[in-house]
Amino acid sequence: MLKGLHFTFLLLITSHLAFSENAESSRILIHTLNYLSQDYAGAVKDGKIISATEFREMQQFGESSIKYFNECSPNWSDSDSAAIRVLIYRLDSLIEKHAPFNVVSTSAIQVRNKIITASGLKITPETYPSLENGKVVFKTECAKCHGQNGSGDGPEGKELNPKPKNFLDDEKIKPVSPFFVFNTVRLGVEGTGMKAHTTLDDDEVWNVAFYVLSMRYQQYTDSSGIKNDDIKGLIDSIPLEKIATTSDEDFLKLYSIKDSAKAKLLLAAIRLNQPAKDNSEFITTSLKYLDGAMDLYSQGKYHEASQLAILSYLEGIEPIEMQLKSNDPRLMSKLEEQLQRVSRLMEQQKPQIEIKDSLNEVKKSIHAASEILSKKEYSFLLALLMAVSILLREGLEAFLVIMVILSILKSANLKNAARWVHGGWIVAVLAGVVMWIIGGSLLKGQIEHMELLEGVISIVAVFMLLFVGFWLHGKSEINKWKDYVTKMMQGAVKSESMIGLASLSFFVVFREVFESVLFLSAINIESAGKQTNAIILGVVIAFVVVITLAVILLRFSTRLPVPQLFKISSLVMSLLAIVLAGKGIHSLQETGYVAIHGIPIIRMELIGVFPTIETCLAQLAVIIVVVVVWNSSKKKVK
Repeated sequence: MLKGLHFTFLLLITSHLAFSENAESSRILIHTLNYLSQDYAGAVKDGKIISATEFREMQQFGESSIKYFNECSPNWSDSDSAAIRVLIYRLDSLIEKHAPFNVVSTSAIQVRNKIITASGLKITPETYPSLENGKVVFKTECAKCHGQNGSGDGPEGKELNPKPKNFLDDEKIKPVSPFFVFNTVRLGVEGTGMKAHTTLDDDEVWNVAFYVLSMRYQQYTDSSGIKNDDIKGLIDSIPLEKIATTSDEDFLKLYSIKDSAKAKLLLAAIRLNQPAKDNSEFITTSLKYLDGAMDLYSQGKYHEASQLAILSYLEGIEPIEMQLKSNDPRLMSKLEEQLQRVSRLMEQQKPQIEIKDSLNEVKKSIHAASEILSKKEYSFLLALLMAVSILLREGLEAFLVIMVILSILKSANLKNAARWVHGGWIVAVLAGVVMWIIGGSLLKGQIEHMELLEGVISIVAVFMLLFVGFWLHGKSEINKWKDYVTKMMQGAVKSESMIGLASLSFFVVFREVFESVLFLSAINIESAGKQTNAIILGVVIAFVVVITLAVILLRFSTRLPVPQLFKISSLVMSLLAIVLAGKGIHSLQETGYVAIHGIPIIRMELIGVFPTIETCLAQLAVIIVVVVVWNSSKKKVK
């Protein structure tokens, strides 16, 4: 756990170098100038102060600008510092002289742009923000003050002074850019109820910033006018940086649109735009992490470099694993092995030339994967078939265990106990439905934690399978079984004794549900949400197939003698424990919590066999335990 926290901390530092002391002070300075450039209009008009309170606030903004400049300037070049110093002090002087709004605003924007260039501050999101995810953030973080629809009438905002901003007020929001909103959410506004939201990551802040500026145009979401080819062509030509840093007011000036209806339509198209995501995003992420890993390695930060190489797989390749497997399973296996090898070589601190050669090989494979995926899009049929195949594979694995337990309970006429088993797997499936609803966010920077949890669940399931398997084996003698059934019936199957069965049912099914949700969410993201119906239909078909198979086999199982059924069941559970041992350790290897030492054997993922010493040792350990217990029980019988 400490290792995980340490790594998370290191990653945070690595991925936020742009927000070091220099960048953070620069962001606050830019934030201050943004407010000054907009709010000065409420303080001075025609050279006269129209609000003493507002004017005092503008003076404070001017003083704060000088203060933050003095903190930042030592980190800039001498020429940038000198130029910005002149502009900052000139701006402060203009405020004191009650200069016109347009002069002060232009001056504030000019110095802001200079600071952005000098500091190298990132003013653009990594990927196009999601309005859907932004809406979720808004509902949980902002609606309590700003209201559910953004009109500034939230229950916690009623007592605030000044009142929360009304995001539906066209005049007040027109001068605001997403970058302005980003800084406001990230840093807050001193002296108001708008607090800094430090717990949100940059993606979440950008998402809500874009969503806030889309709120005035929600009535256009179904408008066919937005789909106009001319407008769409124009939107596609606007760089993300410009959309992120330009206000609606400035867009209207830029395109010189006089007609108010056309202006509204254009702005709605810009603010509601959601480009379709494709696999290139995941490929780009993978390559970005590899480049970062090489940079860290050249600095002597070997462990951090190794962890970034792991993230290259988890956040770049893992989300497109199923699609790549369906097109070229050998390339998918090769990619995983290559990335594991790179991580291992970095941990071993091999010469840089060897690391570079390995990275070049990985990049060739990644580009090959990109080429394959770019030629194939998700059709309804493909998404349907992939969803069915995923659910059948995962569902049948879990079903084997549930079938064994239910068969035995049915043979013994222990209906009360069967209810506990059904309760366990039903809860697991419901948990999966909840996970699917929030599935898109699971893949956004959280895959490492998902793989870790999947590994832990697998290992827990191994122990539970072995325990129940040995218990079944111990009851395979007919006399022992009769004694057990007699005691069970006499005790009326107390609830406390059934918790173990319910837990086993839950963990075994949840492990498979968990992995299924990850893969199905990835398919949904890769298809830009266009094939959700196909995925849902695939889930229904697979579920019907598994349930039908379960009913048939359960009926057949009652014809088997109880001792024979127990022996077969304990054998099945032992085999499943061996499979899950390999898969569980493999998941932990993918997150870097377990070392990786490759061996030249064939990879057979279906039965949990992976070409590493650690996974094979885990499976060997389970095999030894099973053999020892079986042999010892035979000796007792003799």
